[in-house]
Amino acid sequence: MDHKQLRFFRKICEEKSINRAAQKLFISQQALSKSIAKLEKEVGVPLLVRTPEGVRLTVAGQLLEQRAGLYLEEHDDILRQLRATQEGPHLRIGYFMGLLQELPPRFFGRFMDAHPEVKFHFHSYTDTERSRAYQNDNCDLVISTAPLGQGFVELACLKNPIGIIFSRSHILHGIPAPCLSDLKDLPLITLNTENRAQTQLLELLQAHGLVVDTVLGDADGDLLEELLQRGFVSFYAGKRSALPAWTEFRFLTDLDLVWEFYIYGRRGRRLLPVEKELIRSILAAVRPEEEQR
Repeated sequence: MDHKQLRFFRKICEEKSINRAAQKLFISQQALSKSIAKLEKEVGVPLLVRTPEGVRLTVAGQLLEQRAGLYLEEHDDILRQLRATQEGPHLRIGYFMGLLQELPPRFFGRFMDAHPEVKFHFHSYTDTERSRAYQNDNCDLVISTAPLGQGFVELACLKNPIGIIFSRSHILHGIPAPCLSDLKDLPLITLNTENRAQTQLLELLQAHGLVVDTVLGDADGDLLEELLQRGFVSFYAGKRSALPAWTEFRFLTDLDLVWEFYIYGRRGRRLLPVEKELIRSILAAVRPEEEQR
C-alpha cells in the first residue's frame, strides 16, 4: 500500500465514481480499477462496493478514507521538510486566473526580489478546475474566489461588495442612488467566473427581469473599456483606484452581494514566515480603499 494508491482511493471516495475519478486523475478507468483491486488484495478486505449509480464504501473503506487523509498529509510534510534541508524553501502558489488584474503591477515580481532565498512556483486555473488542479500540483497556498474542499484550511477571507461601473457620460450618472430597476433595458456585463457570487447575481437579475447582454473573461479588459464607453454597464467588485478616470462606480440600493476572495493553505502544514508575509501583502493590495482607512 503506497501513497499513490491511497491518493487514487481518496479521489474515488470524493467522486463516488471510478469513471469520474479516473477523468479527474487523467488516467484510464481500467488502470484505476486495477490499482484499487491491488490495494484491496494487499489489505485483505473489500473497500468498495460497485453499484449502477457508482460506488459506496464498505466499513473498511470508510475507515481507510479517514486514516488515509492523515497519512498523506504526513507523507507530503515529511517530503517537504526533507527537501528543504538540501535547498531553500519552495513555495507553490495556485490562484484563479483573474487575480493578477486585482494586484498592482509586478506584485509577485517585487515579492520574489525581496525573497531570493525562496523558489516560487505559480499555477493559474479557471474556477471550474481549481480544486483538482490545486490538489494535483500540491500547492502550498491557494487564492480562490470560492471555497475549497478536503485537504485545505481557510487562512483568510475578504468580501468586497458588488456594485456597478459605467461611463461618466452615462444616463446613470444623474441617479445618485440607483437600484436594479434603473438597469432595465440597459446592456449589462458580467465576468465569466463560476462562483457563488456570480450564481447569486444571475439569479437576482433574472428575478428582476434583467438580462445579461455580455459575458467577458478576466483578460478582456480592453473590450470592457470599449463597451463601457458605448453605454454598457458592468458589475464590479474590485478596487476603485484601478478603474479608468472616466468611469463611475455606484452601489445599487437593492443589491446586497459580495465577491468572496479566499486564501487557503494545505491542511496540517505549518506556514512559513514568508507565506504569512505574502498573505498580508495580498490582502492589503486587494482590500477596498474604504476598508483601509
